[in-house]
Amino acid sequence: MKITARGATDAANIVLFWPENLPDEGDAMLASDPIALVESLRDQGKLIWFLCDGDGEYTVAIFVRSLVPEDLMVHCRDEERIPVLAVRGVGYFGGMEYMFKQYPKLLTKYPAMCEQVLTPEGTYAARVYRTEVPESLYESWLAAQAGVGAKRLWDIHGVIAAGAVASVFAMFLAFFFVPWTVWFCILAIASALVVCAVAISHTNWYKLVARARVALEKSYPSYVVHLE
Repeated sequence: MKITARGATDAANIVLFWPENLPDEGDAMLASDPIALVESLRDQGKLIWFLCDGDGEYTVAIFVRSLVPEDLMVHCRDEERIPVLAVRGVGYFGGMEYMFKQYPKLLTKYPAMCEQVLTPEGTYAARVYRTEVPESLYESWLAAQAGVGAKRLWDIHGVIAAGAVASVFAMFLAFFFVPWTVWFCILAIASALVVCAVAISHTNWYKLVARARVALEKSYPSYVVHLE
């Protein structure tokens, strides 16, 4: 069985947790000292605390009593072994800051930050990996799945979007320092770049690459968990 999930963090901490594994006073403990609680649960084999490089979106593939495919295994690094991992109830993968026992207040507000993980209950031995997917694989995958033309349009959109952000920032910065004629030129450039970026994002080619990226994340996730 393979289970995939997506999550995100604004505090550079990603976890896979099961609310039923938290103590009754878990919500209060999370509010006062979340790191201490997470460390305790990790040491008890009641959650997985992943190595994390920073804020952003992450994906996980969980293989339950089935082998990790060889083409994925070759990209797995930083192996961590958990001799006993208790799985109880519905799990969640995402930022540590969205953990909860009974009251998922923050997660209710931002549901995309933690995705449910429906793993069969039980006690497992776990191996946890972080993946390193080469840029060449990323580029070839998108080109093969979406087409070279769509991939090229995606790259162009990235350049235009970066230019739009820079020009908007320059417009606000220049408001007090340049003549009105110059400022309106910057405004025109910023507006054109924003309109162009939005227009590209609505094309079928762009959507093809977006779907290919989601498929890539499922086949080559940020983390791999092997449960036996």
